[in-house]
Amino acid sequence: MPGPGTEVIGEEELAGVREVLRSGHLARYGPEAGFPAKVLRFEREVVRLAGVEHALAVNSGTSALYLALAGLGIGPGDQVIVPGFTFVASISAIIHAGAHPVLAEVDGSFNLDPADVEAKITPRTRAVLVVHMLGNAARLRELRQVAERHGVALIEDAAQAFGGTYRGRWLGAHGDAGVFSFNIYKTITCGDGGMLVTDDEALYQRCFALHDQGHSPHRTGVEVGRRPVLGLNFRMVELQGAVLLAQLAKLDRIKSHLRVNRDIVREGLANLPGLAFRDRPDPGGDLATHLVVVFPTAEVARRVVDELGSITLAASGWHVYSNMEHLLEGRTASGRGCPFGCSCESESTAGYHRGMLPRTDALLSRSVSIGIGVVDPNLAPLGLGMSAGPDQARQLADRIRTVIARHL
Repeated sequence: MPGPGTEVIGEEELAGVREVLRSGHLARYGPEAGFPAKVLRFEREVVRLAGVEHALAVNSGTSALYLALAGLGIGPGDQVIVPGFTFVASISAIIHAGAHPVLAEVDGSFNLDPADVEAKITPRTRAVLVVHMLGNAARLRELRQVAERHGVALIEDAAQAFGGTYRGRWLGAHGDAGVFSFNIYKTITCGDGGMLVTDDEALYQRCFALHDQGHSPHRTGVEVGRRPVLGLNFRMVELQGAVLLAQLAKLDRIKSHLRVNRDIVREGLANLPGLAFRDRPDPGGDLATHLVVVFPTAEVARRVVDELGSITLAASGWHVYSNMEHLLEGRTASGRGCPFGCSCESESTAGYHRGMLPRTDALLSRSVSIGIGVVDPNLAPLGLGMSAGPDQARQLADRIRTVIARHL
């Protein structure tokens, strides 16, 4: 069962898709008269809701991550600090930009530990890539202070947190650039797709060119002689924009529903001796797609998940550095170049191995995510879908509480 957006698809999405198909203009660009311009309208709506200056819709969250890095001029010889608990794209985007991912520990929020970030900054550090995992904000105030103190960029990977907030402002809107994802496991979805947001006009112009074969926003013809940089093609198409516009109108309904169910399950598990919940730097801004519980030991956690048919976060596939065998073994397409076998002056070859983040490893081994709006076999096999009501939330809480009580 994928994310909440999939379960609320209805006539609104169908109507938007029909409008695009009838127009005959499926790509982002078309004639001004009678052109639906769904992607452009979606971008403008996110600008309004998120309180940012610019939004750029692209074909995936991974593409948006790459654009943020490349747009900031990050490349060979540069280091980017990233958590060891994330989705693999946060790390692979850095590698495809030619830079060196520096893995850092997470704290009780399950996001970057500001103290470890500061300890790992070097003269080569160009950016901190903070990931708001499982819909929960990282400690943005502290991380922003670290970044400013050292003069490095702060990039927010809010792929799992579209619509979440920190101190009243959308996640993704606090750094130099923010990134969203719209795949099937995310808050709203068009099957795939992503977005970059920023308040930096120059960065937006550069990222737009990188995503559209070097063109400036919003091209109306062939711009020979006026293209700022060589680009690629990461454009979002109108069919995706149509679905996302309809989904965006349902965002408040989705968040409200998830938060009611999260609170029911959380209250149902409260006061169990030895059981804790993850830290939430901004409880009111938590997206509520996941409820993360922390057990006193890894052995207790293992016994509980075995009985419930779930997994600990340590076993969450491509979300933990130690499970990324292609990272650990440096498997790039060419088999050479940064950060593996890097020839950059004074740059040592990147090396990654299991056990290099002992605090992250220990925390994940005794933690479990209960899906509230996302039931994902790689993160939270046990949980509720968007269609679940309060009675189902209470039944799930009772079942989990009974099992936990037997093992604590």
